Amino acid sequence: MGDRVTSEGNSYRIVSPSLTVKAMRDSGYKNTAYALAELIDNSIDANAKLVEVFACESPVQVASRTSHRVETIAVLDNGDGMDAEALRRALKFGDGRGDDRKRIGRFGMGLPNSSMSQCTKLEVWSWTNGPGNAMYTYLDLAEINNGRDDVPAPELDPLPEYWRDLSDGLGSSGTLVVWSDLDRVNWHGAAATLRNTSDIIGRVYRHYLDAGSVDIRMAPVRDGAVIEGQYYAAPNDPLYLMASSQTPEPFDEQPMFEPFNMGSEDEPGVAYFPITVDGQQHRIKVTASIARPEARRPDVEDRPWPESAKATKDAGSQLWGKHARHNIGISLIRQGRELDLDSSWAIGYDPVERWWGIEIDFPPALDDVFGVTNNKQTATIFSSLAHFDWKSEAEADETFKAFKDRLADLGDPRLELIDLALYLETKLLPAIRRQLRQQTVGNRKTKKRHDDVNAKATDAVKRRSEDGHTGKTDDLAEGASPEDKRQEQFNALTQRHHLDEDTAESLVNEALENDWRVRWISSYQDSHAFFSVDLMAGMLQVIFNEKHPLHAHLLAVLEEVPEDATPDELRHRLDRAADTFKLLLFSWARMEDEIPNDRKREKIADARQDWGRYARDFIDGEDDGE
Repeated sequence: MGDRVTSEGNSYRIVSPSLTVKAMRDSGYKNTAYALAELIDNSIDANAKLVEVFACESPVQVASRTSHRVETIAVLDNGDGMDAEALRRALKFGDGRGDDRKRIGRFGMGLPNSSMSQCTKLEVWSWTNGPGNAMYTYLDLAEINNGRDDVPAPELDPLPEYWRDLSDGLGSSGTLVVWSDLDRVNWHGAAATLRNTSDIIGRVYRHYLDAGSVDIRMAPVRDGAVIEGQYYAAPNDPLYLMASSQTPEPFDEQPMFEPFNMGSEDEPGVAYFPITVDGQQHRIKVTASIARPEARRPDVEDRPWPESAKATKDAGSQLWGKHARHNIGISLIRQGRELDLDSSWAIGYDPVERWWGIEIDFPPALDDVFGVTNNKQTATIFSSLAHFDWKSEAEADETFKAFKDRLADLGDPRLELIDLALYLETKLLPAIRRQLRQQTVGNRKTKKRHDDVNAKATDAVKRRSEDGHTGKTDDLAEGASPEDKRQEQFNALTQRHHLDEDTAESLVNEALENDWRVRWISSYQDSHAFFSVDLMAGMLQVIFNEKHPLHAHLLAVLEEVPEDATPDELRHRLDRAADTFKLLLFSWARMEDEIPNDRKREKIADARQDWGRYARDFIDGEDDGE
């Protein structure tokens, strides 16, 4: 059987104290803000109405000047507090209050793990009958490294006056957690620490903050007093549907996004996915949002950009656009609290990604299905399904059902989420991206270039018409009133090509005011053609098919250029567009090559000749002599 006797002093411990210390320190928290979130979780679970976060700084000499550095971080709440037994258990790794799925923090790891990831000493006071009756205990990494393996028994120790004086809402019950000997805090000064923390705290707890169920006070401290710069955390909503939020003006008091066109009148922008686990059915709630037109365009009637906006820059370069750039991805919500903002679902190089939001709200019972980690930093199984392509994993001639049956036989943990992932990847996100690209048709960034092209093409159309080369658009314009033209164009843009009404109205007004006879838009077309044509009264409308690969390889490369693109990136885009244009002409040549008889091939060649003459007339403005 072997010798199973062990002792504290022998050299055959399964885990050494030094390894325990390293594991506690390297527990995977992204930064100080996420570690602090674990403490706020505990406060909310304890029914706190006020959570106060203090960053206490002290002067340090840096070269020839005096600076300030945070030396202590504390979280104080007015929740239920803990008795001595609960307090001692709370500092025990892997115990806490056990696997209680009704709590935000379920694993009993949050308080010690998060604290020791940032500091070398953790102190906790907790009271249920006045702060004068607080119980106190602590963890010290130096003691643990020297062999200590039990949590010190809590002792009666009234809450120090220092913290009582700093508090704005000290309760008859509550808890104070203090981190000292900070050696892994990401930021130096108190203001910087809280500023970088509040964005994440505001996003993680946005639903609690928006509902008013908890307030989170962010307070910088110097010389034992709260200094200028304290504030209460505001919601940071990556879906931008909350009326009051951290978003810069003009969207600090009004939503910047709107629900995406799905769901019901009672729940716009919402869809539900049922999942059955161990015979019990659960619902996953999917909420989707998309930027309002006025967030991306300065010319929406009655909703202009503020005077403080940079007039020569596009929406992504405005303060609200820069804010949205930091909130890209799918937000995972568990028990009302954001688990992760998973950016792996976004197309990293595409600036349009900042203008949509998706939230996945799931119950704690689905933690294992999503792959929730102990420190609540991510959901590994869900993240692994970003850009999932089942066909690349399927066996030869395997159907989707057969593929899923095989995964079930193999016990693949991804199985329960595959339908959700495919819905997001192949239906919802493509539909959102199509609408977003339509929003900025004729936006300010490309407006001057488009205006010049429209004017030049309109001149060519008018010149040919005056020379007797009339088309159907000319015939339809005979007898059509301006209002008839307006309504026909508006209906085509909104009903046939699904542009939003504000964008459509702007385009129609612009065309009528300038007497333009042409318009270029992009739209999703269920066709193999890379472009199509609408012939309307006085308007020749060309629609570039977003479904066709040419759109992504040519138009998107040339027009959807980030403001901060480097010269190398611009050169790469031009090279890619040039190669695509050559392939486009080669495809035409091969089409002619494969025509089965000479007569049809001659007709195609004649069409090529005719198109060349029209192209010369439009590009050079010369009469072809017909």
